[in-house]
Amino acid sequence: PLALAACSRPLLLRRCGGESHCGGAMSTYSRPQVPAGSCGAISLRLAGRDLLKPISKMDQAFYFLQPVDVVALRIPDYPTIVREPMDLGTIEKKLDASSYATTEEFVADVKLVWYNARLYNPVGSVVHEAARALEKAFDDRLEALVGSCDRPAPPAPDSDAADGVPASKLRPLLRSLQSHARSKPFRVPVDYVALNLPHYPTIITQPMDLATVSSNLERGRYGTVADLRRDIDLIWQNAIDFNGPTSWIGADASTLREHTKRKFSQSGFADTAAIALDAAAPPPAAPARKRAPAP
Repeated sequence: PLALAACSRPLLLRRCGGESHCGGAMSTYSRPQVPAGSCGAISLRLAGRDLLKPISKMDQAFYFLQPVDVVALRIPDYPTIVREPMDLGTIEKKLDASSYATTEEFVADVKLVWYNARLYNPVGSVVHEAARALEKAFDDRLEALVGSCDRPAPPAPDSDAADGVPASKLRPLLRSLQSHARSKPFRVPVDYVALNLPHYPTIITQPMDLATVSSNLERGRYGTVADLRRDIDLIWQNAIDFNGPTSWIGADASTLREHTKRKFSQSGFADTAAIALDAAAPPPAAPARKRAPAP
């Protein structure tokens, strides 16, 4: 049922059907994390002007401009599911009060608004879909702003970048991950139907696993070593996001993330190095024609 409220307040749906479980243990609440330095040279002033204000003026932002009033909306279970409430109005006040030390902290709070809305409200509901639309619009604006503010100088050429790294040199690294004692849950795609995890694709929008990475490598879908590393790291991040960093699978993902970093460091391959497909084997030579015996 809908929780009705005055027109000036957000309209939220009941918990059942959101990205938290119904009738059982809830999925782990995992606050979105934004890596340090990922926002480049964007200042907090610029973030407020070019990110927060345009997003707040969008029609769908109506639901997220003020804190959720759990009493008026008659949703007493909201605080038990959403552990850290956040809204765009509060973020604006924090910006004005210089409460953020970095732009990454600001971005993490904005992402928390969308995360909370998707967690509590069912897929397909007005609020859930509004959060998804605003999240995409925000991420697109952020990416464009980072690109315009942070133009690093091109890296100095090195032998790997110039000549390329053969895919054959990367296969042993992938095999070491696939054979690792803790990699079993990550070797093939997550079968969320068999595992009875219907909410998995709504939380993990870009699944990844070691078998898919290996297939992508063989098909030449990675342009550089950095592209390959990005997909491998996505495996570990998905596991942490869905299961929580303190779960056993989240802990294993963290261990494998560090193992991956060591392997790439030991390899000496530059992230900027292009990945070169192995040269195709030459076709077998035609059998030599037998010479007729001399008369």
